[in-house]
Amino acid sequence: MRFLADGDGRWLLGAVVLIANWPYTLFGIMPTNRLLNAIDPPDAGETSRQLIRRWGLLHAVRTGLGAFATAIFLWALH
Repeated sequence: MRFLADGDGRWLLGAVVLIANWPYTLFGIMPTNRLLNAIDPPDAGETSRQLIRRWGLLHAVRTGLGAFATAIFLWALH
């Protein structure tokens, strides 16, 4: 555990940001997933289109969290 050995909190910060994806996925993305899964393909329309757009934006945030955590880890290496 390098962050404990050298007292560098950047490792812990990176881990916290990386783990933040889990609750974000469960509470932020899963409700939209459930709504999308409940729509039968023949019933797809404007509502499903809006949900898919929302789903994409939610996943963009999730991807951003992962990229931010990676940047923190790279910063901690220096």
